[in-house]
Amino acid sequence: MNRITTSLLLALLIPVGILIGTAQTQVGLKTVEVQGEKQIDEKAIEALAFQVLNAEKDEERLIANEELKAILKNELSKESAFRFPFSGIKSISILTPPDSAFRIFNWNIPFNDGTYDYECGILKQVDNTTATSLEFLSPINADSVDAQKITTAHKQWLPGLFYELIEKETTLQTYYTLLAWEGNDRLTTKKRIELLWFDQEGAIRFGAPIFEVGNQKLNRVQYEFSAQNIMELTFDEKNNRILLDHLSPPNSSLKGIYEYYGADLSYDAYYWEKNKWVYQADVDADEGIKKSKKDFKLDEEIILEQEDIYSPK
Repeated sequence: MNRITTSLLLALLIPVGILIGTAQTQVGLKTVEVQGEKQIDEKAIEALAFQVLNAEKDEERLIANEELKAILKNELSKESAFRFPFSGIKSISILTPPDSAFRIFNWNIPFNDGTYDYECGILKQVDNTTATSLEFLSPINADSVDAQKITTAHKQWLPGLFYELIEKETTLQTYYTLLAWEGNDRLTTKKRIELLWFDQEGAIRFGAPIFEVGNQKLNRVQYEFSAQNIMELTFDEKNNRILLDHLSPPNSSLKGIYEYYGADLSYDAYYWEKNKWVYQADVDADEGIKKSKKDFKLDEEIILEQEDIYSPK
C-alpha cells in the first residue's frame, strides 16, 4: 500500500545527514563527459537517498522520499544523465543493460514496523535524441494477485529492489530479466525473477510467459522464505543460467508455512534455452569449474591448530 499522503508533501524538508551509502549501485554504461553543461548533483541525491534509508521516523523517510523523486526528475533531465557514472550514489540501485536502452533507479523505504515500500524510475532517451524522460512506476499490491501469472502495463509493477539485470535477445523481442529482493515483513522475505520489456509503442511492460517450470509457463518466478535466512539468487554467466538455493521447510508438516523455509544446501537453476528460461532442479552449483586434487587437500597445520570442542577425561 502506498503510504505517501498529500499532507506529507506540504511538510518542511528534513535536514540530511552524513553521506554514507548502504545499497549497491551498478552502472553498465561507459562514462561520456558532456562539455558546457552543469554536472549532476550527486551529493544532493545521495543525501536524500541516505535520509530515506536512515531517518529515525517513518514520516521523515516519506518526506525525504518525495524530495528525492523531485530532485531526480530535475537532475536526470540533463543531457549528461544517460551516461553519467553516478559513482557517488551508494543508497540507490542503478542498473543499465548492455544495450544501454534505459536505466533503472530503484530504492526501498524501510518502516519501523519491519515493512517496506519501494520506488522505481526508468530513464529513457526520447525518440533517439539527447533528451531524457524519467518515468516512475506505480506499485500494485502483490498480495492481491497471483504474482507468477499476472502481467502488468501502464507503468505498473510488483515492487521490490532490483539488484541484477540480464539482457536476452530473441528474434522478435529483447527481454530484460531482473533479480529482485523484497523485504516482505518481519517473518518472511521474497526474491523474484522478474521480466521487463517494451511493446511496439515503447511502453514499459512486466511479465511474459517465458519461464518454463515442468508443464507450467509462468510470467515471473517468486520465492518466499524465512526473514532470518538467506537465499542465493544470481546469474551464472558462464553456464548461462540463473542459479538459486533450493528452499524447503525443516519438516513436511510445515510445508507452505514460508516463515520456516530456508536453503537446504541443494541448488536449482533456470537455463536460457530456445528463447525461454527452463527450470531444472538439483543442479551442480560448481558446474564448469575445474578442480584439482589440491582443492580437496586438507591443511594439516590448520587442523592441528584447532581446539577440541569437547575433550572427555
